Amino acid sequence: MKIERLIGIIMLLLQRELVSASEMATMFEVSKRTIFRDIDTLMMANIPIYTIAGTKGGIGIMPTYKVDKKLLTAEDLTAIIASLDGMEQLLSSAETKKTLQKMKNMLDHSSAPPKSSISLDFSNLSMKKELNAKVESLYLAIKKHHLVELSYIDRAGKQTIRRTEPYHLLFRNRSWYLQGYNLERNDFRTFKMSRIVELKTLEETFEARPFVVKPFGGITNTKPIFLMHEVTLMVDKIAREQIVERFDTIEITQQDEDHFLAKVSLPDHEAGYRFLLQLGTHVTIQNRDDFYDNFVEYLKEIQEKYI
Repeated sequence: MKIERLIGIIMLLLQRELVSASEMATMFEVSKRTIFRDIDTLMMANIPIYTIAGTKGGIGIMPTYKVDKKLLTAEDLTAIIASLDGMEQLLSSAETKKTLQKMKNMLDHSSAPPKSSISLDFSNLSMKKELNAKVESLYLAIKKHHLVELSYIDRAGKQTIRRTEPYHLLFRNRSWYLQGYNLERNDFRTFKMSRIVELKTLEETFEARPFVVKPFGGITNTKPIFLMHEVTLMVDKIAREQIVERFDTIEITQQDEDHFLAKVSLPDHEAGYRFLLQLGTHVTIQNRDDFYDNFVEYLKEIQEKYI
């Protein structure tokens, strides 16, 4: 859209002394003639833009305007670029790459750009190509309002076909999720990407209904799936790291040189039991209650498979 391009040109000129019309045309994917028309529009709006002819010339904005009206500093842009770099590792779409390149081009190349004090690295995540392909397909389906058909395995292991209006992609705890409106259930649902066996983007489009992104699980009128239970755990230093990274709010106190007492909220369900099993011998349940008994029964079922 023209208004977005005009704003983009102003932001670019606020960060760079001079930018050639050719570079702008390439960056915004329009012709040089369009860029010059945009410059005329901005000048008519009293934006103090000037042009310098010649091989070393270009388009600039008056320094006084930069001092008074600056929108983003180089440090601001560097922080945004760090975030986009992380996003590109997770969602390698063409649009994300274009946006990242545009933001990089806004930095002043006449001097070394400032180094960011933070960086994001998702390179060690086990993101398989097949899963990435599904994420990108859903990203496009969301943008173009195409229905999708999911062959989906739920928590109980039941596989069904779900015709869904896709609305939002969420990356949380090393996993991708799709939030959308399931036509069979006539309600919003959250689907874990790794449980999608097959994904089809349909030709049929839909008119978007009101949707508000919420925290995980995240959709209005969503009820808790499992009964949550407060569990007291004795953990060592290795398990403590996992507990701190997994839970937002916990009560944890050091008992001795090597052990900590942690109170956490876990689902009284296989999902909670599996989490404890990941910690192996580094954790021990302290309170003897229903959760404890159910966890022991779960361990017995596992043991019976190997006897």
